Amino acid sequence: MNAPDVVAPAPQARILVVDDEPQNRELLRDTLELRGYFVEEAGSGAEALARIAAAPPDVVLLDVAMPGMDGLEVCRKLKGDPLTAPLPVIMVTAHVDRKDRLAGIEAGADDYLTKPVDLQDLGLRVCNAVRAKRLADDVRENLRRLRELEHLRDSLTHMVIHDLRSPLASIMMGLEVITMSAVSLTPERKLEIAESCFSSAQRMSEMVTSLLDVSRLEAGEMPLQKNPVKLASVMTDVLESIRGQASRHTIVLAGPAGEATACCDAAIVRRILVNLVDNAIKFSPVGGEVRVELATEGAVVRVTVRDAGAGIAPEYHGKIFEKFGQVEARNARIGTGLGLAFCKLAVAAHGGRIGVESEVGHGSTFWFTLPLA
Repeated sequence: MNAPDVVAPAPQARILVVDDEPQNRELLRDTLELRGYFVEEAGSGAEALARIAAAPPDVVLLDVAMPGMDGLEVCRKLKGDPLTAPLPVIMVTAHVDRKDRLAGIEAGADDYLTKPVDLQDLGLRVCNAVRAKRLADDVRENLRRLRELEHLRDSLTHMVIHDLRSPLASIMMGLEVITMSAVSLTPERKLEIAESCFSSAQRMSEMVTSLLDVSRLEAGEMPLQKNPVKLASVMTDVLESIRGQASRHTIVLAGPAGEATACCDAAIVRRILVNLVDNAIKFSPVGGEVRVELATEGAVVRVTVRDAGAGIAPEYHGKIFEKFGQVEARNARIGTGLGLAFCKLAVAAHGGRIGVESEVGHGSTFWFTLPLA
């Protein structure tokens, strides 16, 4: 046999050597370990199948002529099982005639080595088999991720459509009332319906804007107009704008009046606050308190929005700010559409941090930080 070639590809790949002759297994093991492989041995076909079932290797070197279950039968069993079919099998045989090679190919073997084994040939064939296995593993993993992303994309699409249908239905109903009863409606009632339609259209516009802005923020294509901004005035403006929907709740604004100045895009920060306060109102009971606080901590401004809702289970804390995680947690009534995903990306774009502190039955506190101006 030729002297071993010690150039080591694919370190730590696991090779299973299957042969009923201990000296053959020892030779192959020593040669492969010199190349950086981790080698396991099996002295029979049954033992090989048991080892593979327990922990599949990267490549199987399989002797053909073994008592009991021979290598061809082992190969057929491996290739007949969807879980082990992708596993590269290199048959090792003393038979070199065409009939034996065809039998191995028919059993599903990926490659052949003949005895006495050329050790350089062994190294190259095992190296190629390991590379092929890892490429195939990468393809399967990428396909799995692609299918998962497609599923999540479809779920997100269904969620967005569901959220858009409600305000659209309100608009259509209002317009239908005006169209069918225009003569009998008072001007005040017409104005009321028109304002309701406008509010619903505005909600739809905000949903579409959030969807587009999340994509822009993810791609780093949403420029920010950063300036020194007094956050207290932004918070006051936000609470004033949602006074109507907050009429059945107690809204408390706490913090240093006019002192905390952040370096930020005022319009974007306003949208972050609107999302968080709107969520707090939506998930708090009638009469519940929503508390908005502002404080400086070192080189950052910290804004917190605390609600009196049912709280969020710990397993959702890491998901609610994710674009697709919103879909998974939707049955738990956490978040609204893409609002929290937008908040996370927008805060990160400012160099800040965002998070939630919550437990079931004790409400939730959402917080974010921005750099001081």
